[in-house]
Amino acid sequence: MAKKRVSKKPIKFTDPFEAEGKRLRAIVDDFADDQGDGEMLVADGFDAAIIGITESGEPTVVYDWDMCVEILRVRDGMTEEDAIEHMSFNVTGAYVGSRTPIFIRLA
Repeated sequence: MAKKRVSKKPIKFTDPFEAEGKRLRAIVDDFADDQGDGEMLVADGFDAAIIGITESGEPTVVYDWDMCVEILRVRDGMTEEDAIEHMSFNVTGAYVGSRTPIFIRLA
């Protein structure tokens, strides 16, 4: 009986949010370039949760809060409770100036 060779290639994790995140981030980057100053603050790792950009006042990136929680659960393996706590203390609790991203819960 012949032995099967087992591949020793490392398994590559594919981020299920990566493609959509890149598409949405490109839209934000294009918008920032069109505005002239090229400045848009973004929340690292949550590009797939982008739902828009505000039109009043200084342009600000807007995120779907629930999608951010889902990203933390799927991509980072957090429990829902841990993901909500992380969002509250490390993401939405951070103020980095007038263009701090906005996180909303959709009704």
